[in-house]
Amino acid sequence: MDDVSQDEPSKAVKRVLIFFLGLIALTILPLIMGRFDNSTELIPRHDSVLQLCFEIAGVCGFIFAGVAIYISKGIVLWRRIAIAFCAALMGIIAILMVADHAASIIEEHIDFPAGTTKTYTALIQISRAYQTHGKGQSWNIQTMPIWSDLDITKDDYDFMLAHRRPGDDSHNPDEISSKGYFCARVVVQQSGHAIRIMHAGSEKLPQGTVMLCPQIPAPTSAP
Repeated sequence: MDDVSQDEPSKAVKRVLIFFLGLIALTILPLIMGRFDNSTELIPRHDSVLQLCFEIAGVCGFIFAGVAIYISKGIVLWRRIAIAFCAALMGIIAILMVADHAASIIEEHIDFPAGTTKTYTALIQISRAYQTHGKGQSWNIQTMPIWSDLDITKDDYDFMLAHRRPGDDSHNPDEISSKGYFCARVVVQQSGHAIRIMHAGSEKLPQGTVMLCPQIPAPTSAP
């Protein structure tokens, strides 16, 4: 009996390791799904679906925590609690990313049927740009009048830094005010009222996307 009781913690550790390997594999899945989620839908907005993704992720987090507590039986209590917390956190993040990608792929498949979808190039106005730092450094633009948040290349962000709009006297390199001074040349697809920007899902917009918006000549009075 002593040998069995002493062997239980080692078996529990193996179960926990296998469980976390599964969670790690789950976090890799969104990277694969991202190859099929290569656009950003502007209209219609599916905010209710995104809320549902958060709810699903939260429920799955509790389930993963429960599984972690169950399979870690034989390990000291405080470690079981830590394992459950880590499992819940990893599970929520992984499921949220998987659900978000899956929902986006399904929504765009429904909203943009091949037979009625038109593709064209367009200029969209940029409201502002910003950059983030750290391991996941990124350079982003936000569009107007329809809001979206899109990734751009560092070269395009540097172009905006070097050509700030007149009146933008900020010296903050992490924030650029545009208010329609800059535009992004993008590939747009439209089907009915549904509109999406291509090559703007899980990757950056192509280099050279950002440009100064063409100036509209002021009206002249009749002679």
